[in-house]
Amino acid sequence: MHNLVITAIGTDRPGICNRITQVVTQANCNIIDSRIAIFGNEFSFIMLVSGEASSITRVETLLPVMSSDQDLMMVMKRTTPHQPPSYTYKVDMKIEAEDKIGLIDAFTRFFSERNINISELSARTQYRTLDTQDNNQNLFIIAMAGLSKDSPVPDDLEADFSQLCQDLSVTGSIDITYQN
Repeated sequence: MHNLVITAIGTDRPGICNRITQVVTQANCNIIDSRIAIFGNEFSFIMLVSGEASSITRVETLLPVMSSDQDLMMVMKRTTPHQPPSYTYKVDMKIEAEDKIGLIDAFTRFFSERNINISELSARTQYRTLDTQDNNQNLFIIAMAGLSKDSPVPDDLEADFSQLCQDLSVTGSIDITYQN
């Protein structure tokens, strides 16, 4: 079996996801994993497909034609099956803060500097209506999960995380679990 990662970006509209999955299915490939997200008026669709070499080649040939007709930007890359390495620790983090520039950078840097591989990241702005009597700001929520082969000292990691939250004036929580 061969594997292909496909990313499609285009204007969100009914049926567009189905047009992509039809091409994959008609080429006799199986969708192993997929995610869809809407950003502004654009949708983003990423999926991992598997199939025989000729089926993958067919997808690589047909999707660019379909994407041109549908005004989509399409990127494809062959890959190998994911072999999750063994990790010692899983780190889950959640942040809530007033929406401001640089928060994702600060927390992805926090993980990177500690050799923690980011396995999940979700960030969104929760818009609030501004009341003239109460100046509520938009709330920014970040959820991250990371995996570490190293053995971070949980107390030091928690203390460093708390200090970063304090420095950035955000509310955060971190949970470190040992993986067997």
